[in-house]
Amino acid sequence: MGRYIYNNTTSINSLKRIGWIDNLRGFCMLAILLDHTESYYLDYHIINQNLYLTDALVFFFILSGYLMYKPQQQFCIAHKMKSIGRSLLMPYFIFTSLLALPKAIVHGASIDILNIFQSIIMGKASWFVAALIVAEILFSISLWITHEKDRYILPICTIAFGISGWLPQTTVCYFWQLDNSLQAMFFCCIGYIIHKHEQSIYKKIKTSQIILLLILWITIKIYVDRTYVMMTIWRINITNYPLFILNILIGTLATTTLFKKIPSCKWLEWTGRHCIIYYFLCGGIPFCIGKICNHLHLSYSGNYLSVVGVFLIVYLCTTLVTWFIYRYLPFITGQKRVT
Repeated sequence: MGRYIYNNTTSINSLKRIGWIDNLRGFCMLAILLDHTESYYLDYHIINQNLYLTDALVFFFILSGYLMYKPQQQFCIAHKMKSIGRSLLMPYFIFTSLLALPKAIVHGASIDILNIFQSIIMGKASWFVAALIVAEILFSISLWITHEKDRYILPICTIAFGISGWLPQTTVCYFWQLDNSLQAMFFCCIGYIIHKHEQSIYKKIKTSQIILLLILWITIKIYVDRTYVMMTIWRINITNYPLFILNILIGTLATTTLFKKIPSCKWLEWTGRHCIIYYFLCGGIPFCIGKICNHLHLSYSGNYLSVVGVFLIVYLCTTLVTWFIYRYLPFITGQKRVT
């Protein structure tokens, strides 16, 4: 999920491109924080998760695939593997190890060091990051083997997606989230192909088409909510695959086109640029804030503004901790300098 800079002379355009990507990541991160705020403050969800959470998570995978295509530059698998190790794998082991004991204590679970160690090693400590790591590795290998040819990449990733839905869902996670990793390969492929052909895709999408895409997307959401369609990607529980794929494709085109056109928001861009650390913190901080609010008798009383207030506190606290980590401990994020 690292930053990506075009290897050409148009530096201004590359900065704009990075800006909209970080803005979209930041927006998705807010959606994830809202979901976790509802989970820990209310112990249930008021807003149907199928309406936004799946999209936010999938967009992260799609943007990762988008950034793996480099115009006028051949894909380098060695460079990509180093990037995955530095920006994803190392933070995964560091943060899951540091947070394992506090997480067990606050949840009242028994402290079993061997079990904690096994959970981290097997990729169970953070399903999303583990799935992203494996998906990027598998997709990178696919790009390398196929020499980045669409006619091979798309079938490979489509088959991987099919296998992910075929694998039985049990109470035990697959090793390094294999099911979600195979599923995410397809999402990475979507992002990669969109970037590879974006000149022919986005130039055809005018303002009227964006509005139409948004209307179609909202219509799908209304149908999903009223017919109780499940679109959960962890654990995989998708009851209507054609609608799921249509939702992802329309949502991706609508949001990416929109975020390319709207002005950049600095704080949202900053959030997106540091989203990997936000994700590691998006469970613990909402949990603590939710417990504190309920302990102070600031429980939910039917007014959703109270949820919004708690969400803003969660976002502020998560931002402060993230800033501290990047400012004073950048090495544990895979970066050598402050960003």
